[in-house]
Amino acid sequence: MLISSDRRSAVEPKITVIVPVYNVEKYLPECLDSLAGQTYKNLQVLVVNDGSTDSSPQIIEDYVRRFPDRFAQLNKPNGGLSDARNFAIGKAEGEWIAFLDSDDWADPEYYAKMADVMARGADVVVSDIEYFYENGQPSWIMPGLNPHAFDSPVKQAFLSPMFAWNKLYRADFFTRKHYRYPLGTWYEDIPVTMPIFAQSQTIGIQHEARIHYRQREGSIMSVTKSERLKEIFPVMKQVRDQFAEMGLSERYHDELEYLHIEHLRLYGMFRFLRSPLTSELKAMSDAVMAEFYPNWKKNPYIRNLGWKDQLFLKTFGSLTLPLYKHVIH
Repeated sequence: MLISSDRRSAVEPKITVIVPVYNVEKYLPECLDSLAGQTYKNLQVLVVNDGSTDSSPQIIEDYVRRFPDRFAQLNKPNGGLSDARNFAIGKAEGEWIAFLDSDDWADPEYYAKMADVMARGADVVVSDIEYFYENGQPSWIMPGLNPHAFDSPVKQAFLSPMFAWNKLYRADFFTRKHYRYPLGTWYEDIPVTMPIFAQSQTIGIQHEARIHYRQREGSIMSVTKSERLKEIFPVMKQVRDQFAEMGLSERYHDELEYLHIEHLRLYGMFRFLRSPLTSELKAMSDAVMAEFYPNWKKNPYIRNLGWKDQLFLKTFGSLTLPLYKHVIH
């Protein structure tokens, strides 16, 4: 079931927003200002200082002093994004939980709009995303849910961005089902978001307020660190194992296959082709697809891609690596 509404409950359930922070003194005030200015009143903001060595801890302290009813500071040794999120989940008081990266920001009515939809019985609510570029490149809007028509909103969600931070979740996914983010890896959102979607009866969507996702030099996903690109493979295995354990591998075969196409054949391959380890990464990708999804070119969701992406997939395997690199440039 897919719902969308702007009706507000008379009693506002508490929302906990978790903000991991590590050496982001340049961007942190804009992020925290956006949370201080939220029109939703019953908001707990847990700002996790993940062992920062710049002035980030002092910035957090200032917001806690100025807005003591909204902000709380948590301090821990550096352990990475997932570790900071997991640390704060245990301190969350909200009936609903959200995440926000410390270099991004939210529209003033963002959590009020998300709560409007959540209050109607959603398990998860998703919003659109504005990609904002520091280098002056024009910003653009990514839909929170894949806009193409599918036979269920859950399947629609599976083909949408897996980010943790453009969503509002029922807290019991984390408190009762004990979902936690995997440590020390890129792509950490996928093995949490996918099974949560699979266990959701109702997916909510709101288009009126957004998260603004900053694309900056030095951010995790904008840097091609060749060895770290390999981390997608154990993440994909974890997702396959999760769906097998839930008995949902066949039910969501096409969606799982498309997830692999997206990360091992399409957008992931664009990263692979920019890496000095292109040949090794492509061989690893080929092996996974041959073993688990040998007929991937027949996946029904490919037809909803743009013509350039479809052309890339149709020619996949018939071009040499130098030609592929020429195509993407």
